[in-house]
Amino acid sequence: MTADALVATVDRFEVGADGRTWAVLVFDDGQQLVVLHERFPWLRRGMVLRVRFEHDVETEEARRQEIHRLQEELFGESGR
Repeated sequence: MTADALVATVDRFEVGADGRTWAVLVFDDGQQLVVLHERFPWLRRGMVLRVRFEHDVETEEARRQEIHRLQEELFGESGR
């Protein structure tokens, strides 16, 4: 299994203490990923999914800039 060919099965749904429903995905190697079901309401138990990860450079840069802005706000430029 390569990084661009991760396969998972929707194993079950669990309800958290807050009442929200979570989908538990189990990968072929036994690892699990738990995702909020409302984000993917089309998920059904037993579905087989191909999971891909993609590097989001734009969002990463925006977050870095926001962190930098907050650090300057909290500590000033000399706080580094």
